[in-house]
Amino acid sequence: MRNSDLSSSRGAMRHQIAAETLRARSGAALPGLLLTALALGALGQLGSVYAETELAANAVDASHRVVNLAASATLFSSLFGALLVTGEFKSGSIGRSVLYAPGRGAVVGAKLLVAGLVGLLYGLVSVLCSLAVGAAAFASKDVSLVLDGRTWQLAAAVVGVCALAGPWGAAIGFVVRNQLIAVIGLVMWGTLGQLMVLGQFPQVGRFLPDGAQLAVLGDRLTLPSALDAPYGLLLLVAWGAALALLAHRTFTRRDV
Repeated sequence: MRNSDLSSSRGAMRHQIAAETLRARSGAALPGLLLTALALGALGQLGSVYAETELAANAVDASHRVVNLAASATLFSSLFGALLVTGEFKSGSIGRSVLYAPGRGAVVGAKLLVAGLVGLLYGLVSVLCSLAVGAAAFASKDVSLVLDGRTWQLAAAVVGVCALAGPWGAAIGFVVRNQLIAVIGLVMWGTLGQLMVLGQFPQVGRFLPDGAQLAVLGDRLTLPSALDAPYGLLLLVAWGAALALLAHRTFTRRDV
């Protein structure tokens, strides 16, 4: 009987994940945010390459910068996660999702998982685009994009932080619920807030999620006091887990 219950629970959870996957694919948010992320990333990468007056001499650092700029997709990963959740609160369909789900915890878990998978997709596509744009820009100056161990390490870091940003945004959506507030908050913090905190209070900022993200990316130019990459990754995961728990607690205790 217990095995039957376990099998039934797993089946219900699979159906919940499938429903969230279909919901993520059906709207314009997934391709729209991805295309915006790629366009802005490409502009930054082209600007970085063409602003380099001695590209041949600085090819290694310039190549690493190009890949690092793909991390701008983290903002759009978090925005997608937030929209995936707050869109249902806005339309009122969240009540139906809860009704057909095996439990409220399953709704939270499925949305966080799907947001993470979309974030992973954003990271992979952004890295591939950065390599393609970078290679073309380098070739226009008769220089080859450097693909060394550090390049691939940065590429993996970008994919990782994008994958974690998706559930982060979804968890914020569960806590905030209001779509406009969630989106404005993420954009304002991602573009201005983090720069102000990291610039004015670096010893505090290094322990915040954005500081942990910079640590994973090894970005010492933006944050010289950043933690080492392994500690940054642990801190980033810890922040994500804490916010996921807060999202679960908030959603299971408040009316929908």
